[in-house]
Amino acid sequence: MAQTGLTYSEGRFDRERYEEMREMSHSMLAELLECSPANIAETFAIERGYPTPKVDVRTAVFSEGRVLLVKEWLDGAWTLPGGWADEPDSPRRAAEREVLEESGYIVRITRLVAVKDRRLHGYRPQHLGGIYKLIFLAELIGGDARVSAETTDVGFFLPEELPPLSLSRTLVEDIQQALAHHLDPTLGATCD
Repeated sequence: MAQTGLTYSEGRFDRERYEEMREMSHSMLAELLECSPANIAETFAIERGYPTPKVDVRTAVFSEGRVLLVKEWLDGAWTLPGGWADEPDSPRRAAEREVLEESGYIVRITRLVAVKDRRLHGYRPQHLGGIYKLIFLAELIGGDARVSAETTDVGFFLPEELPPLSLSRTLVEDIQQALAHHLDPTLGATCD
């Protein structure tokens, strides 16, 4: 509310109230997270304007019945390749770029599987802001497995023999839904 108020209010007194609300929010969140209000203020300093959800793109690539996964360096668990969509990219371009950057494989997006509101599913831990997850299906065109600054391993896994997943990024249900779309091209995309 404070961020929205600071974006749209023009009156000096309204702005002062929203600034006070922002400081109170930072203090409350700092206490909850056991850190300083200055750290919270720094984290949110780049967030300007009307708050909107971030867009996370994830791509399922199947080869010989196996799904492509990358191992995240942050938590040591596995996920569908993906990440935040960059502003200049189209959703398709963002998804294809993320697969190449994180796995070394060149893919072509073939269809949208799902648009998910992260808050409505079992992703853990919870995130403070809204995140829309776009899950795509792609075909493998070329490239070779390689790790990146964000990944420590790349591999293909049978859907029934998945390694430990990075549950903040990918759920088993995401892979199962992508596999259903891979096996049945008549299925339509789902949307929360």
